[in-house]
Amino acid sequence: MRLKLKLAQKISLLVIVLIIFSIGISVTISGQWYIQRMEDNLEQNTLNVVKITALSPIIIEGIASGKDDGSIQTFIEKTQQSLEQIDVMVVADKNGIRYGHTKSDRVGEMFSAEDNDRAVLYGETYVSVGPGTLGDSMRAFTPILDADGTILGFVMAGTLLDSIVVAKQVIYFMTLLFILAGSGVGILGALFLSHFVKKSLLNYEPEDIARLYLENQGILAAVHEGVIAIDQNAKITLINDTARQYLMLKENCIGQPIQEVFPLSKLPEVLESGEPALNVQYALNERIVVSNNVPIINDKHIQVGGVSSFRDQTEMTKLAEEMTGVKKIVDSLRATTHEFKNKLHVILGFIEMDQKAAAKEYIGNINNELQETISVILNNIHEPTIAALLIGKSQRCHELKIQWTLDENSFFSNSLDINVNSLVIMLGNFIDNAMDELDTCSQSNKLIEVLINDEADRLILQVKDNGRGIKDSSPLFEKGFTSKEGSRGYGLYLVKEQVDAYQGKLMVDSAFGKGSCFRIEIEGARK
Repeated sequence: MRLKLKLAQKISLLVIVLIIFSIGISVTISGQWYIQRMEDNLEQNTLNVVKITALSPIIIEGIASGKDDGSIQTFIEKTQQSLEQIDVMVVADKNGIRYGHTKSDRVGEMFSAEDNDRAVLYGETYVSVGPGTLGDSMRAFTPILDADGTILGFVMAGTLLDSIVVAKQVIYFMTLLFILAGSGVGILGALFLSHFVKKSLLNYEPEDIARLYLENQGILAAVHEGVIAIDQNAKITLINDTARQYLMLKENCIGQPIQEVFPLSKLPEVLESGEPALNVQYALNERIVVSNNVPIINDKHIQVGGVSSFRDQTEMTKLAEEMTGVKKIVDSLRATTHEFKNKLHVILGFIEMDQKAAAKEYIGNINNELQETISVILNNIHEPTIAALLIGKSQRCHELKIQWTLDENSFFSNSLDINVNSLVIMLGNFIDNAMDELDTCSQSNKLIEVLINDEADRLILQVKDNGRGIKDSSPLFEKGFTSKEGSRGYGLYLVKEQVDAYQGKLMVDSAFGKGSCFRIEIEGARK
């Protein structure tokens, strides 16, 4: 299974690897350079030692005479004592007989190595690596010349390879220490950097940020409200399509000052005060919108910008009326008022025509018809809001020449304590749809029958009509579906929402050409 690292771990690991690699390469190259410089300096110093020694009159006279009283050995011992990097020195004649040696007991013996021939035979000064009586060493040779340039012998000075190895080990050890120390500092820096980056991202991982960005874009595209966000300099950082439509903007205004794009905006004031400005009304292109403006505060309680949302107040009012059912009650009462005005005009006409008997008879008929309808409703419906709704709807049906009846089994006291607004939405939409259907069809005998009953711990709400029926009832309760011009398609969608909230059953029985029956059953109130 692939190991999934978090952002902080990725940053730490990457920085640590880079630091260790960089320090390792740098220190290794520096160490190698230092070792090479050390070897070059040692080689040069050794050459300088043999050259100077070979020029000493004591050395030249002693080798030339072939008789040395120990002056050469004394000179070699004092010279070597003053040199830290020289482990061995030898002075010998051209036959290889030692006149001076680091070890005094080896004076007079033959030089054991075979790499002195270039100095004796050709008079060269050079460096070689080879074995010796004290061990392997790096050695410098130079010839000893008399005044005429004749080769008398040679001088050898060397440094044991063991000493060079020890020096290299010290350098390698120091290199390792530098790498470890640098890595330790790098690890601490990487941990601090990863913590700082993670904190700056509010502890979100990159995939979380990508998901939030996509969700943010989806939300902005889905909401009907206009949304504008600005930074601490009052420049726009975000604006959705709805806001552009409200402000009639065609070009991208990201990065522009909010005052230039939307001079009426309260966001600059919110930035200055740090206090939200709620329910602010704007007049935008013959449209009244309501805006909420709030500051954006980060986790350090520092204000880093502001966001404003606004929506068409007219649309909000319509939606609120549709959801609460207020519009349906108002429409019902308006229909009742309109019906009574028509009747008053008829009565006034009879009086103007001096037909008092006809006026009395008409008033009596109206009173009987009205009293009968109101009496049936009030005797069976004991919830005032629902009773008012049914009275208004019955008057509207009478005005539209639709026969309206309340089923004899109707009885409602709201014993299940169902929200009245929910009932208004469900019942009102069913009756309105039935009236709209019958008002647009051509048949002469138009009927609507309403049943509402909450006895036996169950609510039954049913509306029947004898309209044209419905071919396909499956999309009726989808949001936005409508067959009526000017409607937003929210009515039956809201009905389904209310029924689902109470875990009820919603049924449609419709036969094309024979009418429709909408029925709701709710077992107790569970909302």
